[in-house]
Amino acid sequence: MKAIDTRQYKYRNPAMTFYCPLCRTERAITVRPGLKPLHFVQMACVTGFLVWASWSLMGLGSFIWFFIVWGIFEAVLRATFRKEVPCPHCGFDASWYKRDVKVARKLVSDFWEGKKEPPAPETQQKSES
Repeated sequence: MKAIDTRQYKYRNPAMTFYCPLCRTERAITVRPGLKPLHFVQMACVTGFLVWASWSLMGLGSFIWFFIVWGIFEAVLRATFRKEVPCPHCGFDASWYKRDVKVARKLVSDFWEGKKEPPAPETQQKSES
């Protein structure tokens, strides 16, 4: 079985490369689901600003901002990763397949239903007459 679409370009430094198990298209995901050291530096900068801005109101309690910022960074990074997992060519989502096969099959069938073209207006008019 031949792949539906072969990629004509390569991603620079992909986090992971693999083949879609359903359509055999080469895939690459650019985002890792975990935090890198650079993310901790960014969190420290954001936290430093928020601590500075709220120090007069909260005092030492303003260091709670670090945990709030950490949670936000984690949530955004994981949401970005989850957005890249489904195959854009066939709709296969490995994370749903791992949790529930029936839901994964439904998502793929919904993907293909959305790809179908609506019937031409002339055909609809003839069938209504």
